[in-house]
Amino acid sequence: MAKIDIKLTPTPTLTPIPTPDEKSPSTVTYRDRAFKSRTLVLADGRSFAVAQGSIQTGDTALIAFLENHPEFQRELDPAAGV
Repeated sequence: MAKIDIKLTPTPTLTPIPTPDEKSPSTVTYRDRAFKSRTLVLADGRSFAVAQGSIQTGDTALIAFLENHPEFQRELDPAAGV
């Protein structure tokens, strides 16, 4: 009988994308002025999804990325009285 050698490779894990219901007090929203949906990949390999033309996050690295990206505009929080 022949020996079968099976090599398993680990499956890459994806960073969960928070839904609007999981919004924390420090969550900010950015409007994507170029696309309705796309995936953003940071230098550290984490990915985030733009859905329906916006993205919500509390991640400091993603916020820094979005603040410096010309296609994203931070939306004002109406609850903040601004």
